[in-house]
Amino acid sequence: MTLLSATLGRILPRYRTVAEWAETYGKLVAAKPIQAKTKQNRANYIRRLVAQFGARHVGAIRPHDIAGFIAEVHAQHPHLARRMMIEVREMFREAVNYGWIDRDPCHGIRTPRVRVARLRLTLDQWAAMHDYARRRQPPWVACMLLLAVVTGQRRGDLRKMRFCDVWDELVAGEPLPHLHVEQEKTGTRIAIPLHLRLHAVGFSVGEAIEACRLYGPAPDGANAFLLRKSTGAPPVGPSMSWRFEQALEMVTRPRDRSADTDPPSLHECRSLAARLYHTQGIADVQTLLGHSHASMTELYKDDRGLDRREGKWRTVSLEPTPGRAGVAA
Repeated sequence: MTLLSATLGRILPRYRTVAEWAETYGKLVAAKPIQAKTKQNRANYIRRLVAQFGARHVGAIRPHDIAGFIAEVHAQHPHLARRMMIEVREMFREAVNYGWIDRDPCHGIRTPRVRVARLRLTLDQWAAMHDYARRRQPPWVACMLLLAVVTGQRRGDLRKMRFCDVWDELVAGEPLPHLHVEQEKTGTRIAIPLHLRLHAVGFSVGEAIEACRLYGPAPDGANAFLLRKSTGAPPVGPSMSWRFEQALEMVTRPRDRSADTDPPSLHECRSLAARLYHTQGIADVQTLLGHSHASMTELYKDDRGLDRREGKWRTVSLEPTPGRAGVAA
């Protein structure tokens, strides 16, 4: 702590150090209703910022200081640089809100752009993988692929689904069975109708659950996991991802692989579900995926040039936009 921060800093917060503000800011982050893993990641970003700026007065940080630091990180770790910029922007915005500084030194600094290097999963790939899994992999793998694409849920949420998560919800006064998912990442609660059918794969959510019931014994009855090994225990997350990667490698031709891009991951089933349901005409894809903002759902619906690379044409629809019927062109 400098002499200024120990004296003037008692009266004027801008003379306190970034490390002192980071201690207060870290408590704000820790109190947020976010997942423990997210809190841990953000704490790591804060530590990196303290290592860079900790001894300096919080009011002395200038835009070129932050831009230079982010540029250094971006040269080695582009994705990390993007996350760091988001964190430093939030950190100094809160400093303004709490009266430590009068101006935000992040103003005008752009968040680094990161080239998307992961390919989207195609329907043909998924179908080939599902067929391969049925023939060559443990029975829970094919069910995992099916659940992932008809529900659009994340790996952790697929893993913890149980038969007892199915119960009735009143829809237009009638009790209809729904699969209930409390998302691990966000805590969002979603009730998915069992009659929701993904026409592209020929299965409904209810039929996917029934496939999980039939593939092997469920010793715990209603409390049994939908995805379970022969012991009744659910597969671990890394095993789920590894089985997905194994199936993908077996059905992908060598000439379709690229050293410049990463192959699709299990998480890409969420994007495939979003794209297929959107094409089918299901309007509420955002609720299915559990996104708070429509902009995030739009990212999942983006095929990242997949149709163009496959030579497909996008047909212009003549159907009116909901709520705009009769509007003249």
